[in-house]
Amino acid sequence: MSFMPGNTAVENTRALAQSALPDAPQIHEPDPAPRRSPVTGPVRTYVRARLSATLRATARHELALADRLDPKPNCTA
Repeated sequence: MSFMPGNTAVENTRALAQSALPDAPQIHEPDPAPRRSPVTGPVRTYVRARLSATLRATARHELALADRLDPKPNCTA
């Protein structure tokens, strides 16, 4: 298989093969800046608590729907 310009698969394979060489140049990218949350303090706690409550309610609702579709057997053997 010969190299064809614009063939992404060939270009990716060649780049991968060259990066495996022990003397290949290493490209170091700068670390991204840390993310800062615009919400802090009591507001953040409130938002997290409400989000958790919403997720729990959604999970209960989904379990109830699942039980309606496929009820659990009530017999114990």
